[in-house]
Amino acid sequence: MLPSRSSQRWAVYLFSSLLVALSLFTAFGERGVFHLWRLWDEKKQLEEKNFLLQKENETLRERAYRILHDDLYLEKVAREELGLVRPGEMVYRFAAADSKRTKASVQLHAEEPRSPEETPPR
Repeated sequence: MLPSRSSQRWAVYLFSSLLVALSLFTAFGERGVFHLWRLWDEKKQLEEKNFLLQKENETLRERAYRILHDDLYLEKVAREELGLVRPGEMVYRFAAADSKRTKASVQLHAEEPRSPEETPPR
């Protein structure tokens, strides 16, 4: 007995719809092609970030080594970052031209008493 034409059509439609569903799932599913594409892009970004962090770690390791073993570098860091001076040195600080301080605030600081004995009676 030969299958009828309508049953053959249903088989073709069923097979076609199954093929379309499978291809949609392959493209857009939880582990589909587009998801893998996003993961590859994320991996690339993470590898770049990892590379930059490794370079920063290497710089910090070298700096720590130099601080521990190079006295001149330690002195330079102490002077620049901590503002330390040698005994007997004088530090001069110049006001910047674009300073936000006004004359009034400078005068107020100049008039403030420096010790309890200098406080005016009330």
